[in-house]
Order: sequence, then C-alpha cells, then structure tokens
Amino acid sequence: MIRVIFLVLIIFLPLTVFGKDIRGSGWIFYEGDVDKIIILFEKDGTFTNLRGRSITGNEGEVFSGSDDTWTIDGDRVVISFTNGYRICSLILNKSKDRMSGTCINKVGLVEEIRGKLIE
Repeated sequence: MIRVIFLVLIIFLPLTVFGKDIRGSGWIFYEGDVDKIIILFEKDGTFTNLRGRSITGNEGEVFSGSDDTWTIDGDRVVISFTNGYRICSLILNKSKDRMSGTCINKVGLVEEIRGKLIE
C-alpha cells in the first residue's frame, strides 16, 4: 500500500507543483486597444511571437530568436524583445492563467499589456 501511495505522489506531485509553469505554454496578449500578439514561451528561456493585429504593420509576422528571452521569478514575468529593445514586466494571477503589466521600449513608449493562457 505504501508503494502505491509513493508511486502516486511521484507521478502527480510534479504535475501539481509545476503544472502552472509558463514554460512550453502559449498566451494571447492584448497591447493597448489595437495590438494582439501570441507568445509561445519556450523551455529554454526564449520565446516565439506571432503578431495578430498590429498598428506597426507587422500583422502575420513570426519572430523568434535567441535575443527574444523571458524570465520568471515567483509571479513576476519579464519578457525582453530583441535584446532589450522592448521590455515587459508582468504579474501572473493566482490561478496562473492571466498576466498583466507594462511594456516600455528604448524610445520611451509605455503600453499596458494583458495576457491570457491559451488552453
């Protein structure tokens, strides 16, 4: 009986503890009133993003590279586009399915951003 309980804990405890990590997940973000972006958080700390609606004219463009990175510390997620040209600081909610915060680029443009986990 103890072996069965131990086996169940080994299988399900990591899913409970780490199941809400953003590594390997996809999110849809809304920036301001117009822009929509999909971000896939890779397990290696980089991300891929697809521009949906965009006032910059990059609609349908996919961007990915080693200079697009993300980190997480507790509930704070920091996303760095193009070696820090644009940085977003976001806070995950308690259920880890939404995040929101602010982005700023090197020119000084500040935008509010909110995201939702794609399930």
